Amino acid sequence: MKKQLLALLLSFQLAVPLTGCGGALPKEEMVQKGQSSEDDNGNNVEEIRVQDDYYEYINQYILSNIQLNATDAHWDWFSELDAAINEEMEELIRDLSEDDTVYERGSSEQKIKDLYECVSNTQNRVEVGLGPLKPYLDGIRNAKDIGEYVDALARFSGDLGFSSIVGGYSVMQDKEDSSQYAVYLLYADPLIGKEYVEGENTQEYVEMYMDYVKDMLCTYGMEEAQAEQSADSIEVLLRDICSATLTTEQYYDPSMTYNVYTKEMLQQLYTNVDVDRMLKTLRIDGQDKYIVLDVEQAKKINTLLVEENLEALKDYSTFVLLNDMAQYGDPAYASLHEKMENMLYGITEAWGDEKNWMTLTQDLLPWDFGMIYVEDHFSPEDKEEVEGIIGQILEEYEAIIMRQDWMSQETKKKAIRKLETMVVKIGYPDQWPEAKDMMQVIPVSEGGSLMSNFVNSLEVSVEYERDKLGQEVDRSEWEDVPQTVNAYYDPANNEIVFPAAILQAPFYDRENSDGANLGGIGYIIAHEVSHAFDSTGALYDEYGNYQVWWSDEEMEAYQELSQSIVDYYNNYEVMGNKVNGEMTLMENIADLGAITCITSIIGDDQKGLDEAFSQMAYNWASVDTASFMVYLMNVDTHSPNKVRVNAVLSSCDAFHEIYGVKEGDGMYVAPEDRVGIWR
Repeated sequence: MKKQLLALLLSFQLAVPLTGCGGALPKEEMVQKGQSSEDDNGNNVEEIRVQDDYYEYINQYILSNIQLNATDAHWDWFSELDAAINEEMEELIRDLSEDDTVYERGSSEQKIKDLYECVSNTQNRVEVGLGPLKPYLDGIRNAKDIGEYVDALARFSGDLGFSSIVGGYSVMQDKEDSSQYAVYLLYADPLIGKEYVEGENTQEYVEMYMDYVKDMLCTYGMEEAQAEQSADSIEVLLRDICSATLTTEQYYDPSMTYNVYTKEMLQQLYTNVDVDRMLKTLRIDGQDKYIVLDVEQAKKINTLLVEENLEALKDYSTFVLLNDMAQYGDPAYASLHEKMENMLYGITEAWGDEKNWMTLTQDLLPWDFGMIYVEDHFSPEDKEEVEGIIGQILEEYEAIIMRQDWMSQETKKKAIRKLETMVVKIGYPDQWPEAKDMMQVIPVSEGGSLMSNFVNSLEVSVEYERDKLGQEVDRSEWEDVPQTVNAYYDPANNEIVFPAAILQAPFYDRENSDGANLGGIGYIIAHEVSHAFDSTGALYDEYGNYQVWWSDEEMEAYQELSQSIVDYYNNYEVMGNKVNGEMTLMENIADLGAITCITSIIGDDQKGLDEAFSQMAYNWASVDTASFMVYLMNVDTHSPNKVRVNAVLSSCDAFHEIYGVKEGDGMYVAPEDRVGIWR
């Protein structure tokens, strides 16, 4: 159950018909540059000058025609492509569910068909209830003292990966030796999150969330008065825990999260826990070291693990379990969970059962759906062309690094070495992960249920992780499945990864001009490469080891440049919410580096620059509810999309030059105030 809090389970459907792969209209149909235009309802779209608001200038037509459905909190091109992929996978699920064919046990078709039956059989879900989770919850509820409570949590975590207060762990690459795996002890579940709990403008959301906590406990069987009292106790614990918890941006700083402890040191940290017993129950004893991600929070948790807090702690862990399993058990829990998320994100209408069932089916069998997606949607020709763009970008970054006067020649060589050894993964893995075959589905006819198959997926995940200990890291593994519309840089492997699903319009189109593709997929590639040298990535060497390879003087210069970026972004505001320059620093560094790289490749070709800028701005078009924007501004390390366009281009010399942006224009930033690490 180690999953992101309040994972986004949103449906994205446009209220206007869009054509082309991913719904992309030709840009010439969406904006008549320098002229006013009309939307689909015949209303005039106010003229916007390129020099004043480039994001609105490029996207005014599409933004004026997109209206979020009642089931939506957000729209952008990533979610539009996600929706198209989901529709195709949903059609596959429908076909299989109506098919009388008996498929071979263990085949993707068998698993999808039988799992969907488990998901959609609501009567079976009600009858099963918590099913195999009930003994674990009973262990928590019946604990007579702190020792028994910790034992119950450790059994739950050791078997299924459950994490609430203490005992949660994950097996990941060792930051000091990326060729080996290490045990990372997880922080306590912060429920709605530190930023919400401590935010000045988010207390109404916290109040709403605590009502949800009470409702979940009532559904579990508590009397309303008891549930209300328990919710109050949980809130007290939550605020205490969050007061000692790292911020979102701090979790990305390895100097704060890579804290090496021996078993003996852990016992000194958790004086109220029998650490040796806990580690054995977790089945991770005997390790030379354990990494504590949040030391101050661990100290706070230790002070809370006392007998007078026992009932409140049991209630806290009970709620975390109910919240984590809500979508997989009795539909009453799922309904409450969906209602809470919809209120949090500003969604006014639920998806409906069938949509939820199909989403759950895909979530539990990601690699099976991935194999099917790749068979129909991946072009070797596109892969080859994208590889060519990547080569251009890596070569240009070498030139950018070499012209930095604040870096020594020795450090430049190390940086270029990091580029030369960077691993590129495109499309899908050469070998499908073992976990795909480990995950089997038992149909209802043989005693299976959604809950039992969900528990099986947890057991598979825990076993798969724990088996890695003592093994050398397999750097060929993929984290994202091929149908993911995303890309990422992994500092532990010094690799950039582009799943198959992102290699399509509007991000990439082989029919596009070079300028447009550089502003599209090229910009995304350059952004990911920049992450190798952002505020976090710059702390890892070419092998993915956490190692500060900069001189003190260079680090000081880097931090000064970073602070100027923080201050610059702090001036931006969206829908009444101020951008957090600290939290978004690493993504802002990557955005700024990407535009430098792309414009350096294009050079003085004004037509190419115009195509790149307009494609980049077009790709970041988005629409959000006010509540969802609050959510993003509290948890997302990226700046809002409009800021990602205007702030980046306002700091770009080439942008000012080709559009004649001058003092007094909305996009103007004086040359001395333009920011970026890599210029």
